[in-house]
Amino acid sequence: MIPTHVVLLGAASYESVSCVTANFQAFVRDLSHEDLDVEENLQEMVELIFKRAVKKPDSAAVFAELCQHLSEVEFQSLSDWSVSVSFRSLLVKHCQAEFMKNLDKEGIHQESWSCLKPVQDVRVTDRLREEQQNTKPSGRFLNMLRFIGELFLSKVLAEKSMHCCIRRLLQKGDGPSLEGLCQLLQMIQQDLEVVTEKELMDTYYNQLDHMAEKGKRAPRLSLLLRETVDARKMAYSTPH
Repeated sequence: MIPTHVVLLGAASYESVSCVTANFQAFVRDLSHEDLDVEENLQEMVELIFKRAVKKPDSAAVFAELCQHLSEVEFQSLSDWSVSVSFRSLLVKHCQAEFMKNLDKEGIHQESWSCLKPVQDVRVTDRLREEQQNTKPSGRFLNMLRFIGELFLSKVLAEKSMHCCIRRLLQKGDGPSLEGLCQLLQMIQQDLEVVTEKELMDTYYNQLDHMAEKGKRAPRLSLLLRETVDARKMAYSTPH
């Protein structure tokens, strides 16, 4: 049975951004941990909050704050009493799964080129590769990254999760991945710098700088890469 407060999350009270914000404090006060003492119910809560946050990106910070309040919910697993179940651990796993699923969906996949191999038309392959480099990301992909960034800013997700996301996005290196990475870094850069060695952050931004200079990038994407790199330089040059 889904807890009452999960039902409320999906009801009309969360249909508008203003309503979410206005009722947030009262909603958190009314949340009872007793409604979330079954793993299935807690998982339902995680999935519904994630879905709502991605659907309403302007309220991503509000949903991240809600997750921060719920992150202390923890109890022993009914199936294994030696294991504890927490909202935070379930949320981290769900974020990882959603990130990988959505990353795989973005852009043009290498497998789609396989049908061209017998033809061995270099021009067609090059055109597809260039298209992959410049494809725009979906709104859902960007919204998901925005929520993940807000979860880090709210100290629900650790810096390790951010580094995992950054490396995966750099590794894929196509248009959607790089645009999503730029959005994520512009959100979290200052907070991530505090808990990360400068040399590692330099490595990320040096790669972006190199990609911005490389040919066959759409002007829009090259500009975004350059703006992201320059924003960090400006942050360092601004006196504190």
